[in-house]
Amino acid sequence: MLDRLRGVALEKAQVVVPWLAVAAVVIAMGYQQGLFTLVGRLAPGPAKAVALPGGGVSDGDRCGARGYHRFPLPADALAPPPRDEPPAGPRLVLGAYGYGHGPRTPARFTIDLLLTSGGKRPLELSRTLGTDGVAVEIEGPDGLVGGAHGLPVRWLEPTGTGPGHSVRVDGRNGASAEVELPVRALCPGQEGAEVMKGLQAPIDSHDTITGQPPCTLTVSFSDPGVGKLRASLGSPARGDVLSAGNLVPLDQETGRP
Repeated sequence: MLDRLRGVALEKAQVVVPWLAVAAVVIAMGYQQGLFTLVGRLAPGPAKAVALPGGGVSDGDRCGARGYHRFPLPADALAPPPRDEPPAGPRLVLGAYGYGHGPRTPARFTIDLLLTSGGKRPLELSRTLGTDGVAVEIEGPDGLVGGAHGLPVRWLEPTGTGPGHSVRVDGRNGASAEVELPVRALCPGQEGAEVMKGLQAPIDSHDTITGQPPCTLTVSFSDPGVGKLRASLGSPARGDVLSAGNLVPLDQETGRP
């Protein structure tokens, strides 16, 4: 009897083991293809400050805060920019920005930065854009939904190298750089794709912008070169902080985008 039971058990094992082997191969292939790490690559960070892949520190300890910015910004820096010609002096403008991830890379927001000296005099900046790097904050209707500081910058089109490996930005050609905000810089419960939707201005059926984005995107840095050029030009703007946001310029007469 015992021998017969052992034989039945052996037959069942011989049937089950091949399926386990197949399952093991499928799981192994899934890991190799990144299928089982997709959730991890899209997951936001915790509600505390943590180091980010590639550099920088998240603002997780500021989740839900209203009006938080790593660098102190003047009130008009957060207002929609005017459509008319800005005053002379250094300027930072957001170029294209988006959200995505690769087959094996964590999800991230990529933001293009456009810089100009705003005049004939060049703007001398450090290649790291100050000792504290770049700060990015994304705020929704209920407060901060993601952000980080100390983010590294990658220069796309430097206009020249000055003393001490600085970047020289002139008023004619300007310069462009890129900064990445890893999805881990988002607050708990936030999804990158949904946050990206909130950063886009609403449009009507004719693709006409009808208002401001539900979420604000602010990028800033502090570099002594900014304050030095402002002082030499007698600019009403003071200090070393330069910032830009995603708000849509308003028409001065109608007050609309």
